[in-house]
Amino acid sequence: MQGDAGDPPGNLDGLAAAIEAWRQLGERYGQQLEGLPPPAAAGGQAQVVRQLLRLGDRAGARRWVVAWLRQELARLEGPESLPAELLKAVADVAEATSDQGLLEFFWQGLEALLPPPPAAGVLPLLGVPVLNRPDLLERLLASLDVPVTTLAIVDNSGGRDDADARALRALLARLEGEGWPGVERVRVARAFGNGGVAAAWNQILLGFPEAALALIVNNDVVLAPGALAEALARLDPGRPQFLPLLPAGDAFSAFLITALAWDRVGLFDDSFHPAYCEDLDYRDRLRACPALEWIHLESVQAAMAALNPESSATIGSDPDLAAANRRSYQLNRLWYLSRRRPDISRSGRWRQRWLCRWP
Repeated sequence: MQGDAGDPPGNLDGLAAAIEAWRQLGERYGQQLEGLPPPAAAGGQAQVVRQLLRLGDRAGARRWVVAWLRQELARLEGPESLPAELLKAVADVAEATSDQGLLEFFWQGLEALLPPPPAAGVLPLLGVPVLNRPDLLERLLASLDVPVTTLAIVDNSGGRDDADARALRALLARLEGEGWPGVERVRVARAFGNGGVAAAWNQILLGFPEAALALIVNNDVVLAPGALAEALARLDPGRPQFLPLLPAGDAFSAFLITALAWDRVGLFDDSFHPAYCEDLDYRDRLRACPALEWIHLESVQAAMAALNPESSATIGSDPDLAAANRRSYQLNRLWYLSRRRPDISRSGRWRQRWLCRWP
């Protein structure tokens, strides 16, 4: 460090000596604080961390907060069991020290946190993006044969006012008001326009982080009797798993995914718009994740394929959508093949959303 040209060198030496003396004094007081038994209450623990930081004993503050964090992680049961005072203390120490190791210790510790398991045989979340054809949505819902906690529908018909769009909105309003047999609650998200399939899937997953697993399905799919129950029986919500109900070519028309799977692999790339190739991108990322378990149930896929011989009924029934898709599909292909695509496989999205959610 250099002072102004007129500063005598001795003044700087004296200042450096004084700072070092104050630092050593702070550490001595900090060691006395650390020698005290830890307070039982979180507020008391947080006060110790604050005092250590005020004394300038950053190393002592880090030791204290690591011990406190280790204690809380050992008995972690859910998001609410992490005291807000602890979170603030960890953030204060990390901010004061720029300690990435502390932050990594914190986030790795949270990896032991598992979503609450659903009741046996119950589907916690059913997510359906819709664009048109209310008749197909009703046919899908009529094929449900297991209890559903939340039916989440993303309405991508915004901006259209044709007869089909009006009929779709009328059905969605009726579902919100009257519900559906076997479904505990119905939630509808209305986009400004066609936000795209990948964006809808992301909205469904992010909107309900309390769901340990979800079935994401196109509205033109019919569920084979017993297929969903068999698939649910094979899934373990405490593991990162992906289970397609249809064979490879149509795997993303109906698939089950655990929260721990999309927590590991990340969300869908919504730059594929409005549809197609987002499934190829996610398939690649699933296969590249060593922790991911891809479950094949041949009996389920065979039964589902027999009832769903055609795909893309949504687009096939509307010439305007089919014409638009001929262009957008090729653009999405070019985006999939391009190295310009960003790496969006950021992990921890489910965990962060679940921990931060408000009532």
